This record gives sequence, C-alpha cells and structure tokens, in this order.
Amino acid sequence: MYAYFHKTPLDQQYYQKHISHRLPWQIVDAHCHFNLPEHVKNVTQESILNDWALESGLLMSYDDSLLYSRALFPDRAVECVMLPWPLRDADTKANNRYISSLITNEHPRGLYTVRPEYAVETIEQEFQDGRFCGFKPYPYMASAVKGAEISIFDFMPRQHLALANRLKAPVLLHLPRAGRLPDPDNVTEIRTILMDYPDVKLVIAHFGRCFHHEFFQKALAEFGSDIHSLWFDTAAVLNPRVYQLAFDHLDYHKILFGTDAPIMLWHGKREWKNGSYYNLCREDFGWNLHPYPEQEAEYTFFIYEQLNSLLNAIGGSESVLEAVFGRNAQAVYQPFGGC
Repeated sequence: MYAYFHKTPLDQQYYQKHISHRLPWQIVDAHCHFNLPEHVKNVTQESILNDWALESGLLMSYDDSLLYSRALFPDRAVECVMLPWPLRDADTKANNRYISSLITNEHPRGLYTVRPEYAVETIEQEFQDGRFCGFKPYPYMASAVKGAEISIFDFMPRQHLALANRLKAPVLLHLPRAGRLPDPDNVTEIRTILMDYPDVKLVIAHFGRCFHHEFFQKALAEFGSDIHSLWFDTAAVLNPRVYQLAFDHLDYHKILFGTDAPIMLWHGKREWKNGSYYNLCREDFGWNLHPYPEQEAEYTFFIYEQLNSLLNAIGGSESVLEAVFGRNAQAVYQPFGGC
C-alpha cells in the first residue's frame, strides 16, 4: 500500500456530504490494474519518471486493493474488473496468471492483456484456462510514446479481434493518437471494428481519452449514430462537461464507472485550459509543480472529485445510478462461460 495514501477528516466529511448518500449499495469499478512488484521489475525508473501516471501508481496487489476500497468506500460493497498492467516492459504472462488466480465467485471479472505478437492459439488457450471474460490490448505494446501516431491494429491485430468476435468477448480499448477519440483515423478504425467484428463489445477506456469536453463534443459529431454502438468507461475522467455531454447524448446503459486505480489515489483536482488538462495534487510527485500551494490543504481524494462530477451529471435517478455503478459492467464483462 502506498505511503502517500492517507484518508483525512476532510476526506471523510467530503464523502459524507457529497458521495455516500448518492451511491448504490453495490459498486463495480470497471477499470482497476492489479499486479505484483515482480511483474514490473523491468520497467525502468526513467520510464516511470517520464510518465506521471506510472509515477502516481504502478503497483496494486489484491490485498492492497481491499485496503483502498475500504478506506474510500467504507459503507459500500465494491467489486473490481481486474486488469493487468499493459506495459511493454512488464511480465505480461505472469501478470495475466496473477489476474487469473484472483478470479473467484466474489470477484469473477478479469481481463486478459494481449500482446500483438501472441499467437491466436496461445491467446485462446490462456484466455479460457484463466477464466477471463474480456481482452485488454494497449498502445504501449506497439509504442512506448503516449498518444503515439499508430494504428489500433498495430497493438490489437485483426486476427486477435477475430478471436474476440468468435468468443463474443468484450475488448477494453485504450486509444492511440494525439487526436484521441475524434481523431479521423481512430474514427475510421473503430467503425471498421464495429463492421467487421460485430460480436465484440467494444468498450472505449477513459471516454476515448476525452479528458477535456472539446474532444468529446467533436467525437459525438464525428461518429454520429455509430457512437451508440460503443461502450465507455469513466476511468480518470473528471470534467463535468464531459459527463453532461455523455448523459445528454448516450444511452446510460453504455457508461461504466471506473477509477483507473491505483493511479488516482492521491488528493487533488483537475483544471482545463486551451483543450488540455492539468492535474493539481497535494502529494509530492516529481511531476507536481504545486502551482496553488495555498489551496492544497483543501484537496480531497481525486476519486471523490471524479465521483462528485459523475453523480451530479446523473442526478437522482436510481435506475441510472445502479446501471452506471454496476449493472452495465456486469452485463458487458460477464464471468467466464457467459462471454
């Protein structure tokens, strides 16, 4: 468990005032990364320090996740959709085996990380033996550059998509390219996947990396009616206007709550300027320039800020709350045998 993770009286007050009374009793966090130190021992310190997300949180065992969940949601039952760390330098096979070992009746949903060089026969055998219920490809498997100008098919080849289609398994897709979800090439390739692999439930992580509302507004226009063939998770998204656009234009059954733990366990906020976002944080990470030190004592957990934005967009509808915070993920990521 990270030493910087500490729940304060302010966090408790914020939770009681803004969060607790609005959450369903049972929650499914549809985007959590689990691993052990030995799985990422080859990830260099240079790589970690060059990526704010990795510096913020690279490790989370199952036992640690229970401690985090109990602190963040002390009065709720939390289940996680368990993802390995999809990094090129990670021990993917060992990390996949670890996720498989965690799949139980209580926590039945784990995703299998694929590498583009994996043979289809190997993937299918390990997927079925491990009782996984979905696939997690990642751009880092093709390029270590965040937002690299690469094709989706570079890290999730067509033969892997064909397997997912045959198995009727969901694919949680993190998008490449600086243009994010509305990038013309991403739009074209996503439409190709929808057309050529119709039995794949395509879940777009982080609202297609639309952390700023301008990207999501543009994506809605670019995709037109095809946007309704996609699912989206909320991992690491905080912008209230993104959430408002989502609930104004999407079927709420296509939105899955997710945190991206262990990355977002610190205290902070986010601000948006000129199409970009900036993380504000209390903890002393190397990337944190402390632009507003006088405000930091008032920061609560970033995840609580995310929840407040999401809950405000949903309003008081019990059916929408239960869907977004659990039933949608349960429907998409069905336990092994239901995929």
